[in-house]
Amino acid sequence: MNNHALVATLAALLALPVHAQKGKAGAYVGTFEVSGSERDPKVSYKATVKVNLPVTGSTASGIEADFLAGDAPATIKVTQYDFFHREKSADSSGTFVETKCSLAGAVELPAMAMGIVNVDLRKKNYAMSLVVSSTKEMPLNCSSTRQKSFRKSQGFGMALGTGAPGMQSENPQALSDPARLAAKYTMDAATQSGGAVGPVVQEWDLKLAQ
Repeated sequence: MNNHALVATLAALLALPVHAQKGKAGAYVGTFEVSGSERDPKVSYKATVKVNLPVTGSTASGIEADFLAGDAPATIKVTQYDFFHREKSADSSGTFVETKCSLAGAVELPAMAMGIVNVDLRKKNYAMSLVVSSTKEMPLNCSSTRQKSFRKSQGFGMALGTGAPGMQSENPQALSDPARLAAKYTMDAATQSGGAVGPVVQEWDLKLAQ
């Protein structure tokens, strides 16, 4: 996601209550297959995210995982990243500078996840909101109106789950087995991001491991 949206989402997640730092009741471990987009600048991406989300509370009524950065290791394998931006004003020569970038090659990045997973055993549903951000940068091949070709590196992050932080419970998913959370779900974060982030198409499969 773009830097402004990611920072805002991280700030919201930091405000969430965290009941424990380490899960003693296991962890939800698995993958997210993700494709998404941003609108300004234009970005499209595809990635596979592997997560290990520690359970911090378990009762007869539900299972909860609250985790800050450092508690939930992750990896992001980026297989597509395309970027396009056209300046909104012309330079001194009257040119509207355009910049294009694409992933130099598929890359797996170490990452961290922060967020919350709530499994409601009584209502038989669950909701979650995660922000996953890389701790290393990915290489991009770029070109612009001013420069024929150049390389740059940048980090990568995205929001995942059933909704933006604080809004994940508005679209809970049906629960058939608390030991396995699996679904295909498209999260539309346009309202929360002021239109900057497009739909995030996801397919996740998380299993409760002891």
